[in-house]
Amino acid sequence: MYSLTKHKKLIGGLLVSLLLFLGFYFNVLQYFEFKAQDALYQRPIQLSAPDVYVLGIDEQSFARFGRMQNWSRNIMAEAVNILNADEDYRPAVVAIDILFAHESGEPEADDNLAQAAKNAGNVVVVSSVVTTLDDNLNMVIDQIETPYEPLSEYAVQGLANSITDSDGVIRNATLKAPYEGGFLDGFPYAVYKAFTYAPLDFAENNDTAYIAYSGRPRNYYAGSFADIFDEDFEPEFFADAIVLIGPYAPGMMDSYYTPVSATQQMYGVEIHANVIQMLLDENFKVYMPEWVNWLVFFAVVAMALFLGERTDIRVFLGAVILFCAAYIFAALWLYGAGYVSMLVYPIVTMLVLYGYHLIYGYVLERLEKQELKRAFKKYVDPKLVDKLMKTGEANSDKVGEKRDIAVLFVDVRGFTPMTEALKDRPELIVQILNEYLELTSTAIFNNGGSVDKFIGDATMALFNGFVPLDDYVFKAVNAAWEMVTRAKSVNASIKEKYGVDVGFGVGVNCGEGIVGNLGPSFRKDYTAIGDTVNTAARLESNAARSQLLISEYVYVRIKDRIQARSVGEIPLKGKSDKLEVYEVLGVLAH
Repeated sequence: MYSLTKHKKLIGGLLVSLLLFLGFYFNVLQYFEFKAQDALYQRPIQLSAPDVYVLGIDEQSFARFGRMQNWSRNIMAEAVNILNADEDYRPAVVAIDILFAHESGEPEADDNLAQAAKNAGNVVVVSSVVTTLDDNLNMVIDQIETPYEPLSEYAVQGLANSITDSDGVIRNATLKAPYEGGFLDGFPYAVYKAFTYAPLDFAENNDTAYIAYSGRPRNYYAGSFADIFDEDFEPEFFADAIVLIGPYAPGMMDSYYTPVSATQQMYGVEIHANVIQMLLDENFKVYMPEWVNWLVFFAVVAMALFLGERTDIRVFLGAVILFCAAYIFAALWLYGAGYVSMLVYPIVTMLVLYGYHLIYGYVLERLEKQELKRAFKKYVDPKLVDKLMKTGEANSDKVGEKRDIAVLFVDVRGFTPMTEALKDRPELIVQILNEYLELTSTAIFNNGGSVDKFIGDATMALFNGFVPLDDYVFKAVNAAWEMVTRAKSVNASIKEKYGVDVGFGVGVNCGEGIVGNLGPSFRKDYTAIGDTVNTAARLESNAARSQLLISEYVYVRIKDRIQARSVGEIPLKGKSDKLEVYEVLGVLAH
């Protein structure tokens, strides 16, 4: 029997693992990893008492002051002055997410903005860097754009550059960037330090941070920038808080997709607000070290291969479900502890290797089933094998059913003398018998019949027994006639080769029989029983060598298609009535 060894199964599993390794190495599922992390980790809530507020430069602001590129810096200077007008109720920080890189052409307005920042002492503005890749493909700062002098002297600066992932989503923030032997603070970290007057250990040890968003779009929005200039504006509302001023309108090229706004872009100033709040809450997240990810990957591969080799596929499935649930729970726990764990690769690895073992087992089962079927057909009629495997009756205790059938018995004449003559050569006895059984089986199959069983040197066949068959009575007689006619040449060949003389006697009957499983639960025989079968056996036992006897029931059904003569009535064992019997002399039509 064909069998795939465990050795081959393990090699296949290792090859699948290699493909998974390459996928992991080249990060082919990065997009799905991003989306899974967004769905599991990012769960912002509406802040009840935020420390950060956004005043957006929006359409209302444009309606009041015109398009922003035409604004005088006096507008921003006045806004800073208004926010800081009351010394006791002013914001802790006024952070302006606008790059004032060069003089505006209005020296007085430039001086006014710088003076407002100097007087307030709480202004943070943005700077920007241009980055390039070094020889090792590391991002380095090529040049930096800073606020104009003297604004850069009186306002704290922070880099406003965003970090966008390959799918266009912002998940990470710059805390600081190396430059000329030192570091430049990111804009959110610069605001944090201006608010707390102290550095943050986490930011000092990490250049970037995974953003744990606390708000969705507009969650930090406190009003329009234009509201500052209304008579009823109350700056004390922002006392001791952080006020962020930045672009808040479409077309300003400062909106981005985030994990919490996949269908709605978030303005850059809002992203800064989320990062600042994260730093204030000390809700720090970093990605799990790469070596840990590789360790997890190989551990999952080893676990899956072990389960595939040592457990039943149903146990494997239970382990897969348990693993996935436990891994997600562990990932959430680690996220709470400050680590962003990969999600997709371990789970996909486990599922793919489970799928491999499932498919392998299915294919192996199919191959072995086919091989078993082929081998089984050497012992049982192929039609019966197909029927039992298709209907499931092989494992059934289903009782028999009545069916009109034709039964053929054929027996080798002269078999006993042959076995006596060749008793010292048993292999020849088997060889000769197999030649005769080959002949009888071929004749039966050629006519659509089924071999019910071999009984020593005899063969029992059913027509319309195991499977439905048209014109089954005639086909049974035709099969018997093929045996009688073809036996002459086979007999001559055997006599010439082995010096023994044998032949056939055949009997055919038709009528109602019971077809089905027969025998105890541990040993079944799918066969036919009843008077029809017994009569066919009696006909065969009464047939002489090379003689085909049929019952009157058979003769009546097909008498116009055969040549036959009556040989009279014969007694049947166990029955009081005798049966009219006919000898077939030829077949007229097929």
